[in-house]
Amino acid sequence: MCALRDFGAAIAAAMMVLCAAGPAGAGGADDPSFLLFAGTDLWRDGAFVHGGLLWSPAGLDANGFTLKLLLSGGDYIYPSAGLNMDVEGTMLSAAALPGWRFTYDGISIGVYAGPLAQDYRLTPDDPASRLRGFYVGGQFASDVWYEPSPATMVALNGAIASIGPTGSLRGAFGVRVFDPLFVGPEMQGIWCADYQELRLGAHVTGWRVDALEWSGGGGWAVDSERRSGPYVRLGFSARY
Repeated sequence: MCALRDFGAAIAAAMMVLCAAGPAGAGGADDPSFLLFAGTDLWRDGAFVHGGLLWSPAGLDANGFTLKLLLSGGDYIYPSAGLNMDVEGTMLSAAALPGWRFTYDGISIGVYAGPLAQDYRLTPDDPASRLRGFYVGGQFASDVWYEPSPATMVALNGAIASIGPTGSLRGAFGVRVFDPLFVGPEMQGIWCADYQELRLGAHVTGWRVDALEWSGGGGWAVDSERRSGPYVRLGFSARY
């Protein structure tokens, strides 16, 4: 899985740059135009990393055009009925999604759509797999953040791609423990061709250290292959 190790090293380097530049970014404009983010997602049969940015020329807290760039990659294992054995897969993905952000009275909605490229490598090769090789397609994504009161938040994030097709949908509710930290339950569904996964857990969102904002979550996941186990995810972002 050399491709994933190289990709993970690139994401780790980006994290180090963000951490080093974070305090300087804290002194930037009151309404920055860039949001850089990165993170990881782990569960018993998969390990993924991701990174990207949002660019809003008018400012991240204003209505207007926003460009979302995404890079992700990971290793996963699935049981192949055709080969009667486990197959190891590596996936690399890149997307450029122009869109629009709407902000009004405690709610922020981002809607994006654009081209997507993905590469799937299987060991051993599984001719029956619906995802093997290089693909180009399209992706639609949306992010919603809502604070119905100063003490609560609701988040909804989803994406669907023509490749596969694949998609995910996550919902979370949080209560402010102390400013600006939210804690609460989360639920996520993931699907890919004939595979489905459901996650139930808890999250911590909004922990700030200098210019960096951290988030994390964990819980239990079950999938359509009748496998189950814990999942953990960690992410951070910085505004510039």
